[in-house]
Amino acid sequence: MARSSPGREIDPAQFGEGLALWKDQLVSLTWHDGIAHRWDVRTLKPKGRNRYTGEGWGLTSDSRGFIQSDGSDSLILRDPLTLAERSRVAVTIDGRPLRDINELEYVHGAVLANVWHTGFLVRIDPATGKVTAIIDLRPLVAEIAATDREAVLNGIAWDAKADRLFVTGKYWPTLFEIKINAPR
Repeated sequence: MARSSPGREIDPAQFGEGLALWKDQLVSLTWHDGIAHRWDVRTLKPKGRNRYTGEGWGLTSDSRGFIQSDGSDSLILRDPLTLAERSRVAVTIDGRPLRDINELEYVHGAVLANVWHTGFLVRIDPATGKVTAIIDLRPLVAEIAATDREAVLNGIAWDAKADRLFVTGKYWPTLFEIKINAPR
C-alpha cells in the first residue's frame, strides 16, 4: 500500500471536504471541525490553518476570496487570508430557498453547485444567489448504477486552461468530462 509523504494529510479524525485554490495555496475544509488547512500548491506541504464557524461542505474561489457552502441555502463569502465571514448570499430557485448546496466550482463568473442527494448541478449568480440554470446529470448517476445510497454526485472540477468541466461522485469509479451551455 502506498504511503503519503509526511505532512500531506489531515488528522484521520477529521473529515475533509471542500478544496479551493488561492494564489499559491490550496485550502481544504473539514466537515465538522471548523478547520481550514492551507497547503503549498506545488509541494502540498502544510502552510498553516484557519478556524471558521459552521460546517464545511464545499469551497471555491473568485478574484475576491472564498465562496463556501455549508449545506444550507446560503453561499458564504469568506476572506481569503483569515476565512472570516464577509457576507452571505441566499440561494433561491424561482424565489424559493434551495438547500443542500454542496460541492462548488467557480466557472465563467458563476458558481456551479451540486445539490446533495440529487442528480442535479445548478448554476448560481454569486451576486444575487439566483439559480440561473439547472443541469440534469441523472443519466450519469444512472450509468454508475450504484447501490449505496451515499454514492451520489458530488464532485466538480474546472480546468480553466483547457475550458473543461469534470464531474464525479462519492464512491464512483468514473470521472466524466461534460460540456454545459454558457449563460446567454
